[in-house]
Amino acid sequence: MVVFAHPKLLLLIPAAVLALFFLVRKDFVRLKGERWAFFQKVKVRRRLAVFALRSVVVAALLAALAQPAALRQEMSSGDPSLTILVDGSRSFDLFDRTAADKIRETIQDDVPVRLRQVAAQNFSALGDELIASMLGNDNLLLVSDGRVTEGRALGDVMVVASAINSTISLLYLEPARADLALRVEGPRITTVGIDNEFLVRVDEVKPPNSESLAYSVAVKVDGETVLEETSSGTDAFRFTRKLAEGYHEISGQLSARDFFQENNEFYKSVKVEKKPKVLLVSGKSSPLEAVFSPVYDLTTVPGLGGVGLSGYSAVVLNDLPSSEIDADKLSQFIDDGNGLVVFGGRSSYDKGGYKGSVLENLLPVSVGSGEEAAKKFVNVVLLIDISGSTGEGFSSSSSSTVEEVEKALALGLVNDLRLDDRVGVVAFNVEPHTVVELGRLSANKKELLGTVPRLVYTGSTLISEGLRGARQMLGKVEGSRNIVLLSDGKSGSMGEDIRGARYAAEQGIRVYAVGVGKGTNSEHMQEIAEAGNGAYFEPEEAQKLKVIFGSAETVPTDRMKLEKLNNNHFITRNVKLSGRLAGFNQAVPKPNADVLVATTENRPVVTVWRFGLGRIAAITTDDGSGWAGELLNRDNSVLITRAVNWAVGDLGRNKKFDVTVRDTFVGDDFNVEVVSDKVPTDSRMPFSKVGERSYAAEFTPYKTGRYSFFDATAAANYPLELLNMGYDPDLFTLAQVTGGETFRPGQAKELLEKVKADSKRLVTREKSLSWIPLVVALAVFLLEIAVRKVWEGSEQKAGKA
Repeated sequence: MVVFAHPKLLLLIPAAVLALFFLVRKDFVRLKGERWAFFQKVKVRRRLAVFALRSVVVAALLAALAQPAALRQEMSSGDPSLTILVDGSRSFDLFDRTAADKIRETIQDDVPVRLRQVAAQNFSALGDELIASMLGNDNLLLVSDGRVTEGRALGDVMVVASAINSTISLLYLEPARADLALRVEGPRITTVGIDNEFLVRVDEVKPPNSESLAYSVAVKVDGETVLEETSSGTDAFRFTRKLAEGYHEISGQLSARDFFQENNEFYKSVKVEKKPKVLLVSGKSSPLEAVFSPVYDLTTVPGLGGVGLSGYSAVVLNDLPSSEIDADKLSQFIDDGNGLVVFGGRSSYDKGGYKGSVLENLLPVSVGSGEEAAKKFVNVVLLIDISGSTGEGFSSSSSSTVEEVEKALALGLVNDLRLDDRVGVVAFNVEPHTVVELGRLSANKKELLGTVPRLVYTGSTLISEGLRGARQMLGKVEGSRNIVLLSDGKSGSMGEDIRGARYAAEQGIRVYAVGVGKGTNSEHMQEIAEAGNGAYFEPEEAQKLKVIFGSAETVPTDRMKLEKLNNNHFITRNVKLSGRLAGFNQAVPKPNADVLVATTENRPVVTVWRFGLGRIAAITTDDGSGWAGELLNRDNSVLITRAVNWAVGDLGRNKKFDVTVRDTFVGDDFNVEVVSDKVPTDSRMPFSKVGERSYAAEFTPYKTGRYSFFDATAAANYPLELLNMGYDPDLFTLAQVTGGETFRPGQAKELLEKVKADSKRLVTREKSLSWIPLVVALAVFLLEIAVRKVWEGSEQKAGKA
């Protein structure tokens, strides 16, 4: 292949030839007479010959100035070398680091090896260290557990490594020492009279084939023992406790002969608020009073008229017609950061004149029938992961690959959507590929069903690039815009994935994620869905998407089954929902609302959104007195109180003075947030104003224990470095995405072969061809001189004659 360094010079050739033509044909001396007329004819023929020769010379010289070169690709053995990065942090003290030295000694005679330490003591900035060590087109061997406590995450490393072609492999070591780590999990803020459940976790790391460590664990609440257990290995224990108003201290103590003693103690602080004041507006006796009374400081009134809303954190409207609701009053209440929950029934929503009212503007649903909703366009882009990792098996009990299951799920959703919906398909690995353009399903369904099964997996994974392609496809089309991501979540751009999903949400696009495969990074897929205002589903839950988008057919039944559509929202998380409804109100979710619970017939039941500073929940069935009796059983009633708790929001916002501070770890910061009419003062830290009546400051603890901030207390636990022991699962994704492999200590030979193989690269070499047009120009120039000599000789002979 021939290329030119300055190709634009070639464009001068026609102009130069044209100028040469006018110069050659120009006569500067004119003579008369028959003899000179004969020589004029001869001169014209000679000028044409000169013009042709000089045109070649000019063109050749310009071609030489353009610097032509021949490109040739060839395989180069490169300069194989290896950088070994050894984790020096305390969490990796459980492993035998000398294995790295043995690897270096084995292969350093064959390739240059550089060994350096990354991370130290209680600080693991592995992401930063890896990026700083990468040179591009190089090989790194990471000897680490992959636990990052500060700096850039491993996902950011994957993006950089992929961009500069750095390969990161792992040296996998079995633990050489055993350790146990204790933690206590539970609510940070709660209210008086609530049964609070706490989880006490013990995590173990131990050498293979060794017995689990035996231990005893004791937990105290404000000095009183509430739990004493003995066990061995990884285990978890639960206890429930009602707490009085104020701050409470929970402490856990684990007794065992393990490697680290520091992480055998754990402290937790719990802030208990007064019951929030909630106003229940109901024109009739309601079973909601029995549900709310134990949990809230409840006031029940028959109507809003003459009732002041100051001091209340949330208002609950129960089956009221629009004519009895002061929507302007409620709007101001919500603007102040408070909450509203609206229950349906036979006198509300479509049966209460909400359509077209001011109240409807506040609600996360539009009042209307399913037929009206069907008229609205639904746009769905199926975003299918076709990277190399999707070629792996779906599960140990299935012969299908992840990619095959993704295709089946995609085709299943295509068959569930209505023919009037618009559907498109984007496949991705490290870049997006448009498979089927967005179009009416009635027109492109055949193409979709024929094209999707032919997709082939290859390459690495960058979910962020797939999201970019899907966003571009949706553009600014009319109607709801949705992305359904089908992937195992093993992405090389985790940070960018979240930002891409968040950017989609800002554009009004919802991102739903379906995790496919036994090795799915479910946590990352959930993060993508949450950032994209969508929901995460396991493969067996994918049928819930047809409820969200509206299926092609619905089968009416007398009692409709409840379906939880979002498992990650505060209201629905860990709620075991069951039961059926006998009736509902006609409503359609608005584009930016979250449908948390619906019926299997695609009727929204619990829909929420944020409105300005406030929160609003629409429950489009009744209070349990007629249609929704099963919603008030022991398991389901949690959904109702969670909806009100979510609407209440921050319990301290209406106080004159309030302090919020979260527990932390030694070496990390306490984030102290204060609500006050004036700037708070503390000799240990300066406060900055971050909002109206809101101030914030940071304080770094250097030892474990409890710390006081005004009337609040918080705990500092052992260093974060000792919390999560053992290997971080994302570490293996890092190796896979960057083209690396996982090696054992006895595989030095295989590692050496990998380094040499990766160093072989297809190199493009450039060879200058400028000499060719220069030789041509010189040869033609000499030819012209020779021709002129001949002409001069013939002219001399003619003159003598």
